[in-house]
Amino acid sequence: MKANFFTTFLFLLPVLVFSQTIVSYDKAKDVDFTKYKTFQIYSLDVKTIPEFEPKKSGLNLMLVEIINHMESRGFVKVAENPDLIINLGVLVVSKNETRETNIGDAPLYMGQRNYHWESQEVVIGTYTEGTVTLDLVDTKNDKMIWQVVGASVLSEKREKNRKRVIKAVKKMYKKFPIKPIN
Repeated sequence: MKANFFTTFLFLLPVLVFSQTIVSYDKAKDVDFTKYKTFQIYSLDVKTIPEFEPKKSGLNLMLVEIINHMESRGFVKVAENPDLIINLGVLVVSKNETRETNIGDAPLYMGQRNYHWESQEVVIGTYTEGTVTLDLVDTKNDKMIWQVVGASVLSEKREKNRKRVIKAVKKMYKKFPIKPIN
């Protein structure tokens, strides 16, 4: 029974770890966030890369969610002369999940030759990870006053990604210095 539980745990561990959104925050000291009233999202220059095409809908949803979170805190989106600029950096990378082989993986051999076995990394799966960096910049001083970085594994299923984007942006705004008004 222990071997089955252990095997199941090792199999599910990457799913548990990779399905989570990892977030880190950084805030400038002595900044009064209540003095800012307007914002704008810095124009995105998304290059057309075939692998990125399916992810564009997630990026558009992320922009909508960011706008909603800013507006729920009393900020107004404007076309010109904003108090704050939101600069987004998006990185989508395909990664390999690996494990190290052990002596139990070595082939059985009986014979007269002197063979040896070495441990090595073996690819057991691939996944796509997305990382978003959101910088909030004071336009008058041209200084970054708040930054949040979120990373999560992306799914091939559009509905699953939609839910993850909504959850990720909510988590990214969890420690925003201004709380939602409603």
